[in-house]
Amino acid sequence: PTLSRAAPQIPKPRQRAHARHPSGTGRGHSPSASSPAPMLSARRLLAVLLLTLCLERPHAYLQRWSLQSVRMRAPVTSRRPQEARASVAVGAEVGSTYASQYAHRLAQATTYLKPHIRQIADALRFAVEAHDGQKRKSGEPFVTHPIEVALILASLKMDAATVIAGLLHDTVEDCERVTIDDIRTRFGNEVARIVEGETKVSKMHTTGNKKFDQRMNTRAMLLAMAEDWRIIVVKLADRLHNMRTLEHMPVHKQRKIAAETLDVFVPLARTLGIKPLEDELRQLSLSAFAYVVDVQLANREAFGQRRTQLDRLLEDDYVLRTRRVGDRLQQHRVAWDAHSLAWLPTSTSMLPAF
Repeated sequence: PTLSRAAPQIPKPRQRAHARHPSGTGRGHSPSASSPAPMLSARRLLAVLLLTLCLERPHAYLQRWSLQSVRMRAPVTSRRPQEARASVAVGAEVGSTYASQYAHRLAQATTYLKPHIRQIADALRFAVEAHDGQKRKSGEPFVTHPIEVALILASLKMDAATVIAGLLHDTVEDCERVTIDDIRTRFGNEVARIVEGETKVSKMHTTGNKKFDQRMNTRAMLLAMAEDWRIIVVKLADRLHNMRTLEHMPVHKQRKIAAETLDVFVPLARTLGIKPLEDELRQLSLSAFAYVVDVQLANREAFGQRRTQLDRLLEDDYVLRTRRVGDRLQQHRVAWDAHSLAWLPTSTSMLPAF
């Protein structure tokens, strides 16, 4: 009999576990409807959980990160409106229209001093409280004068200590309850040194001899200014605002102050090289002599050539010569030149108005 053998069965290759089914329903699953639903991978499940947490209840770490990122992205824009509102609020607290208007101008002028804006606002508040009730010859509150001085200093891009000293330069002299120790405790030694130097400059000798008193006052001013060049800038800014409001003084005092400005402060500004202050002080001083027939004093070229009282003092005064005040003023000019090159445009001839 013939024996027949069955054909050997060749096993089919086993489908790989990660091969995707042609139907696209899952990994190695049949397309039948009765098969169980595909399970999500661990990575997708983690992403879904994180998304749910962020939408419903953010994690504390995510909150901290978001806040820090906001601070790092916009530290200036988020703070600038608050600083301006805080400065305006200083004037609103004391109920003075002048203070609130000037506070807004001061906030705009000192935007380059952002790290010190709170100290400047504190100094403004201190000046408003110290000069409360005091009036100027024009009838305005006295606090408008130190604020204007601070605005002039800010237009020269002076540092925070000098601007604060401009706000406080009359508090020790005109307010009995304020001492230099109060300034030092609240605003630091640097501000106190500038205020003290400016206060010494403002103290006047009165012996009855006008020429002797004027000489002694100018010597005391130069000795105080030789210590720190910023004292000179504060005093020049103080004199500039007084010259801007000179029309409220009697005529004979206008001429006296204008002559002193031409003889001492204009040459002082020229010695330091502060041309914006020099030009405006000269212009305002010459305008005060409109009713005086004095061609030599009113002529700009003649005034530039004549020997001023400052020149005579620096050359003839024994105390000023021995202490080498003239050399110190030249050193101060180097400091001012470095400051102006860093902060001021070279084409600036007059001070900007805020």
